[in-house]
Parts: sequence; structure tokens; C-alpha cells
Amino acid sequence: MNRQEKHIAVVGGTFDPIHNGHFQLGRAALAAMHLDEVWFMPSGSNNYRSVLGLRAEKFHREAMVRLAIEGEEKFVFSDWECAQPGSTYTSKTFAQLNATYPEVVWYYVVGADTLNSLKYWEEPELICNAVVLLVAGRREQVSDSSLQQTAVQLRERYGADVRFIPWDNIPVSSTQIRREYLEGKITRDDLPKGVFDYMEAHHLYHPLTELSNEEILDRCGVTADERRYYDKLLSMLNPRRVRHSLGVMHMAMMLADAYRNVPLEKARLAGLLHDCGRTEHNSTNALAHAPAGAQIAKRLFGVTDEDVLSAIRWHTTGRPGMTELEKIIYVADYIEPFRGQMVNLDKARRIAYTDLDQAVSFMAQSTVRYLESRGEYIDPITMEVIDYYLKKSVR
Repeated sequence: MNRQEKHIAVVGGTFDPIHNGHFQLGRAALAAMHLDEVWFMPSGSNNYRSVLGLRAEKFHREAMVRLAIEGEEKFVFSDWECAQPGSTYTSKTFAQLNATYPEVVWYYVVGADTLNSLKYWEEPELICNAVVLLVAGRREQVSDSSLQQTAVQLRERYGADVRFIPWDNIPVSSTQIRREYLEGKITRDDLPKGVFDYMEAHHLYHPLTELSNEEILDRCGVTADERRYYDKLLSMLNPRRVRHSLGVMHMAMMLADAYRNVPLEKARLAGLLHDCGRTEHNSTNALAHAPAGAQIAKRLFGVTDEDVLSAIRWHTTGRPGMTELEKIIYVADYIEPFRGQMVNLDKARRIAYTDLDQAVSFMAQSTVRYLESRGEYIDPITMEVIDYYLKKSVR
């Protein structure tokens, strides 16, 4: 082995949540190979079900991995995939890692079941050419003829370097952990250090509809100032509007986390205060409350961030050429988890996770159709938004 090279293994997955089986994979790799490090790399994609709280948000999954491996020798947290906007693919990840770190020999640690399904993944040949596959399995799994045949096929078809390493498999999955946690069957000792307490503190895996307002604030990790802002909103807005504001805050954080171009803190603040103009004076004016809200956020709440104020200002009508934060708040207002009556809501949420510009266009058009069906006034700016993003999509 050339010690001028570095040898790094990657343990990937959703880590939703990270559990002792993941740890075992990392330790099995260290025991079998002369590795410099083992990187724990959460997948970048936010599970669609996290919109309603049934899965942990990406920033929570990252935090749990950091907690779990803290102090573990040679275990390293990597946000490589989480830092990428949108969906990520293993083939692309390792192509980028090889280009960025040419001095590293990369190993990919997988279970026996993963090896059998690898041929169905996106560009399996690129994965096989980019890494050494470390397949962890019990003795009876490794000796299974079908598994050995799969290894032979990958070697012959793609030139794969497949190596088997012993693994005392713990028969546990994240799906099982989530289910038993909600059933009260999981204790602190069943998970890596810090993970259970983190799940409890942030009320993970409970549907958002079952959480109180205070619990949603915990889930979003609001600051002390933002808790004071929430208390002020309680005195200004009706309970339904406050609940909606919390939903927009949560959704805005998820979109910011998905696209990674806007700090979570800005998305959280803009989402929380986006409807602060819905006071009794403006509550019946669907258009006036947005610009009023920007002024109220500045005057009563002391917000000085012009990005946040502008997102509040344009969250109702939108505008051509919106900033990323403005688009996020505009979209989050439409698809927040407590919405129940919006047309094509499920489709809108899926588009939002694919392309923000398309989401803005889709939601603006849906809004216009709704207003037309009711014979209500349509702001000309909204029509300009539709025209702008339709033209942009065909360039």
C-alpha cells in the first residue's frame, strides 16, 4: 500500500436516524482495511414525507450524525451530498470526490443486499470504476452463491474491485427505529450517543399536525429573539394565521435546505413573519398585508435584513426576477404543511422540490385560475410573474 495515498471509506445513507448498524459498518471497514478515515455522508435529498414531519429534515439528519460520531477516532462527518442542491447520485458523488481529491483511494461500504441491487442504480459502471466496493456481510451471506455470482458479474462487466469484509450485522433499520420510537419502544441506549435526546428535543418523526405551536418552534430551532417574535404574533394575529405562519416557517427552511443558496436563518425569520401584516386592520385585504407586513417587520420587530423584508413584501403577488429567498417564501406560503384546500397541492409540493422557478410559475397560474373562478381581482404583477417565468423556461 502506498502511504503517500490516503485511503478513505464512505458510509452513506439517509441516516434517518443514524443507528448502531451504521456504526458497525464503519467499524467493520476499519477492522478489515488500513484506512485513514471513514466518512459518514448523509444523502442530500430531503424525503418528500418530511414535508409533513414524518421524516427528519436534512439539517436534523446532519446534526444527528455529527452528534453520533463526535469523539470517534477516524470517523468523520461529510456534508458532501447534503451541500449539493436537489437530488444526489452515488455515481456523481464519487466522480466529484475523485476529481477533487486525486490522492485518495475511495472505498464504498455497502451491505450484501446493496451489492445485489447495485446494477439497478444510476450509472453503476461509474460507481464500480470510481471506488473499491467493501461488502459487509455475515459469513452465511458472503458464502451465498447468488451474492458471489453478483460480485463476479460486476467484476466482469464493469471491472469492479469487490472485497468482502466480515460484519456482525445488527438486524435493525432506520424504518424500524422510527416506528418503535413512536411506539415508545426505543430508549437512549438503543441509539448512538446524543441521538435519542436530539430526537426528543426536536420532536422528530411526529406528524407536524400533531405538534403544538411550541413543539414546532423547537423543531425549527428558533432563536430566543424569534420566540419573542412568536409571542408578539400571538397578540396580533388570529390562531389560524399564527399556525399558518409556523407552517410557512418550517416549509421555508426545508426549501432553503434543499437548494442551499439561502441561509436557514433568513428563511426561518422570513417565514415566521411573512404574515405579520395580517393584523385586524389589514386582515381582509389579501394584497395590502404583504407590503404592510414588510413595514411592520421593520418597525415593530426590528428586522433590518433587506432580503428578509423584501421576501415578506412580495410573498403574495410575487414579482418578475425574484431573489431565491423571495421565491422560497412565495412557494412556502402556498405549500406549507397545514394547507388542506389548495388546488393541486401535492403536485405543487413535488414541483417545489424539483425547480423553484417552475414552482413559482405553477403557483402563480393556479392562483390566477382560482381568482378568476371567484370573480376576484387579479393583481397585474402576478400576470407579469407568469409571463416572466414562462419566457424564462423556454430560453
